[in-house]
Formats: sequence, C-alpha cells, structure tokens
Amino acid sequence: MKPAYIHIAVWALLVLACTQQRPSASSETIISDSTAQYRWTSLRDSAEWKKSYNFQMFNLRDTLWVFHPDGTWHSTDGVNWHKSALPNAINNLAFLDYIPFQNAIYGLGYFQGNIEEFTYQPKIFRTTNMKTWEVLSGKSNLPERFFYHPFVFQNKQWIIGGEDKTKKYNDIWNSADGIHWGKQKENLPFGERSGSQIVQLKDKLFLLDNDVWSSTDGLNWQQETTELVKGETIFGYAAVVMDEKIWLLGCNRNGQFSSQVLVSEDGKNWRGEDAPWSPRGGVAAAVYQGKIIMTGGKYGGTPNHPDFRYSNDVWALQKSSP
Repeated sequence: MKPAYIHIAVWALLVLACTQQRPSASSETIISDSTAQYRWTSLRDSAEWKKSYNFQMFNLRDTLWVFHPDGTWHSTDGVNWHKSALPNAINNLAFLDYIPFQNAIYGLGYFQGNIEEFTYQPKIFRTTNMKTWEVLSGKSNLPERFFYHPFVFQNKQWIIGGEDKTKKYNDIWNSADGIHWGKQKENLPFGERSGSQIVQLKDKLFLLDNDVWSSTDGLNWQQETTELVKGETIFGYAAVVMDEKIWLLGCNRNGQFSSQVLVSEDGKNWRGEDAPWSPRGGVAAAVYQGKIIMTGGKYGGTPNHPDFRYSNDVWALQKSSP
C-alpha cells in the first residue's frame, strides 16, 4: 500500500493540472446604455503568461495575439492559449509598441533599460509568419523617442508626440513602410503629447488623453471636450472601438485605479459603466469576433495600497442577445 502522502501529492498534482487547463467559472455582469446591453464574461482566472502590465493584444488573421515581455501567445477563442516561438523583439514594452500593419506585425525601435539609463536603437522589426522576426532596418529614421502609441491610418503608420529624456513632442510623423519616416506637421493645437491613445471611429481619428481631439485627415485637429469626466483626471487606459463606440478600459481616476469603463459614441459625451474585474491600469485589449477581449494590468501605488498587484486574468465584453 502506498503511503498516504503519495496519494495526497498525486491528488494535488491532478487538481493543479485541471486548474491550469480549465477556464474560470462563467462570471457575467450586464451593463446597459440607451440602445443596447453588453455583458462581461470571465474567460480565465489566470492565463499562461506571467502577471504583468503595459503589454499588447492584437487581432491578426482572425487570431488573438498577446505580445508580452516574456514572449507571444495566440488563441482563437480567448480561453485556450498557445505560446509561439516568436520572441519579444523591442524589449521594454512600457516604452515602445508593436503595431499591426499590412497583415504583419511591426516592432518600432528597441529599448533596453529605464527612464534614468537606457539604450535605444531605431531598428524596425517585422514578422509575417508569427514565428520569427526580420530586421527591416537597423538604422531607420524613426524618431528617437518613446511613450507614443503608433496607429494605422490611410494605409500608413503614424506617430503623434512622444518624449525622450529631455522633452515631450508636438508633431506628427508617418511612414508607408515603417522604415522611412517623414514629419507631416508640428506645433499642433493640442500641444506636447506623450502616451496619447489614438483610435478611428467611423471616418474620424480621435486623440485621447484626459481631453479629446478629432481629425478627418490626421493633420488638422479640433477639440471635442476638455475633460473626459468633469473635475477628474483620467489616464492609463487602453482604448478600443467596438459597436461604433469608443471604450476606455483600465482608467486611473485622480490617481486611483478604477474598474469603471468609459464609453462614448461621439468622443465628446462620455458615460461610466461598472465592470466586474478588479481595478487596474495598463491593460491589454483587442476587438475580436464582435467582442472586446482584455487581460493584464496593474493596481496599487496609492497610500491605501502601496504595493502593486498585477493581473493575468482574461475577460470578454460582448453585446447581449435581444
């Protein structure tokens, strides 16, 4: 007869294996607006990647991709994830971004270190097979800066603002190939910008910070609102467009992390919707098969919660059936 502790150990391993492979029990929360209802569903309590924040998620070729500091994972349902051989090429994802472009993923630049001491290289990476990277250029004329979020508009890659170790920028650059960059405009009406989110809703671009600006050509901008929420400072969110609405996920409100989502149909008028996931900022999100899929994030650094807590759960938001 085997000793009791062996049976206990085997039982524990079986429970652990099942826990790692099984998605979380379905947890749903309904949110409503004047025209539709939406529901949040918990897909995973803990995904395969390490708990972290400020990484990215994309929908490419009808597959979800998570670009994490430790590597790359993909899924066709948001529940079951598989690790790709594709490594993290640009290194510090808190400073630089990947961008989907022309059925591939581009990595803009290479950043190693932190704000006090770092190495930056204007390399341009591209993957088409999602397994390996090719270096398109080791010395492109990509502006040597960080804390910007590139976006695609009119079949070009665009950059607005950003900063380096000495200043923030107030200009717009774009590129047709990710290698050759040209400055399109400077001295913009919204001033110096760093960390702005830019999304396209219908025929307009929206530049999102604590205020909102819009443009139909990427060069000429008008202000939609001076504040997302009157009397509050909002930052640290991810912005996506679903169901002809802009959704801001993981908002920091007046220095406090929140689980409330901000939603707008026009970029000018915003409302808050409660979400069931824990308060956090720096999330990764993408729209996939009519749903918003979200993971990651960070909470803490406040007087009431000085320690940081990181996440790797996975949630989905979708429109409810009538």
